[in-house]
Amino acid sequence: MSTPSRLLALVTSVIALLLVAPAAAMADTPVTWEQEEGLGWLGYSVLLVGIPVGLIAVIWVLTALLSRNNYVPPAPGNEIHVSTGDVDHH
Repeated sequence: MSTPSRLLALVTSVIALLLVAPAAAMADTPVTWEQEEGLGWLGYSVLLVGIPVGLIAVIWVLTALLSRNNYVPPAPGNEIHVSTGDVDHH
């Protein structure tokens, strides 16, 4: 398959998808369905501000808990360990 035919096939398929795919989204709601009220200003503010702030808080708390440094090294001792050189190393 040559490059121009590949390009033509790509362009044709993209154009077809752009024309056919949104057809289902353009359908109207049935007339027999009840029309629901929209959210009030409080609902939209919770949706647009409250949820992101809550997610940020949860991520921040989890990050703070998981990144703590829990290891406490032992206090240094006064003992001096001297190697005698008689240790058989394998």
